[in-house]
Amino acid sequence: MNGISPVKHGFVDLAAVMFVIGGVVTLVMSLLSLPIASIYPFTLPSNIGTEFLVVLGITVICSLGAIHCYSLVTKRMLSEAGIRGLIFGALLLIFSLGLIGGSLSGTGTTTVVGSGTTTLLITLSAVLIVVAGIICFALRHTAISASAIARQHAIAQPAFQQ
Repeated sequence: MNGISPVKHGFVDLAAVMFVIGGVVTLVMSLLSLPIASIYPFTLPSNIGTEFLVVLGITVICSLGAIHCYSLVTKRMLSEAGIRGLIFGALLLIFSLGLIGGSLSGTGTTTVVGSGTTTLLITLSAVLIVVAGIICFALRHTAISASAIARQHAIAQPAFQQ
């Protein structure tokens, strides 16, 4: 391990797992919060508000970004993963705490069953993503992180050529 503490490797691996769990749970919970009127001719209720759709879109983008942070951690690009993880996690945390007031249940008479559970799981997943971002950001200058040359090589080369 080139003189690097196994504890540091353990923390980096823990951060990678936290990014995956947080991203996947947030993605699934945000998609399950979408009220569906019927399945076969897939229709949504007509009284879904714009606010709900904007929050849903941002939540999906942030959860996919957290999953991308996992791939950055596996390439040992800890600085990028840390910054992006902190941003995505903070956005998810802000929107999930803002959703407690009822915007998750849509507008009008549309309600989502279990919206409190959905909000709680998204909040916990956002905390996981923020903690993983903090771990990666704290370890960005250690020998575990990829050098600048390795970072440029990882960016320039597609994954299948490495």
